[in-house]
Amino acid sequence: MHGVRTGPAERTVTRSARPGGRGLEPLEGTVGAALDEGGRSLARARVESPRLTAELLLARVLEIDRVGVLTHPEAPLTERAAAEFGRLLRRAAEGEPLAYVTGRREFYGVPLEVTPDVLIPRPETEILVERALALAARATARFVDVGTGSGAIAISFAVFSPRSSGWATDVSRQALGVARRNAAAAGAAGRIAFAAGDLLGFFAERPAFDLVLANPPYISAPEAASLPRAVAAYEPAVALIAGDSGLEIFRRLIPQAATRLRPDGLLLLEVGMGQADPVAGLACAAGLRVEEIARDLQGIPRCVASRKLDL
Repeated sequence: MHGVRTGPAERTVTRSARPGGRGLEPLEGTVGAALDEGGRSLARARVESPRLTAELLLARVLEIDRVGVLTHPEAPLTERAAAEFGRLLRRAAEGEPLAYVTGRREFYGVPLEVTPDVLIPRPETEILVERALALAARATARFVDVGTGSGAIAISFAVFSPRSSGWATDVSRQALGVARRNAAAAGAAGRIAFAAGDLLGFFAERPAFDLVLANPPYISAPEAASLPRAVAAYEPAVALIAGDSGLEIFRRLIPQAATRLRPDGLLLLEVGMGQADPVAGLACAAGLRVEEIARDLQGIPRCVASRKLDL
């Protein structure tokens, strides 16, 4: 457990060690006591699931999993570990999303690095990967993930379709850096190439892909005003907001995808609430056949799958 045991240059924490600011209490000298005080501090800051958040933050500091933290409450905490725990507690208390504080998020069973340069992967996006794996016509699919961000979609598809390969694109070079590191960590770097560019403009207008996958920006400008602070203040607007209607990216992407899909190829798009029907209409107008509209766990139509007819 990194940071738990004391060494020659470190001392265990006493009541004098403080995480600093925002009324956070001083940390005691053991893992269990630090968790108790950290959880209380986050509860006063009205952080959701304060005790769980404290456990995950301390696990991050100690470079172990949450179970390791919970099974060793009596372990002493070094001053360095306590100070770092205090810094993370302060960030969480100020409203920063947990995924950015820890720098980690799991998606479709794949652990990912997450930074403020990328959108935090959401559970509802896993539906797109699930449907892509189920609907892909070829076991050796050639895919492209448009607006890859952390690489969540491309990497998880590649991990669970080990004979497939493809591309991941993004307008943000910083996001592509995160995605490349995640692909390497997942063992998929050799099967995913990365390209900086707008939508599918990097590729020639000819059939090249069996799958085009995308969770594009789809929040309208009016809706953006009511986003939760944790989203609006911390996540990249370029990955969230599309324009006045929320459909602007779809209007550009769908025709581009239609020309680059091979016959029988699939376009899978995550959509926002109320967008499934207009997006399906755009797909039909581009010559694609809507194969299915998958709903998320709340019953909201979340993924539109369209196939290019094999003429």
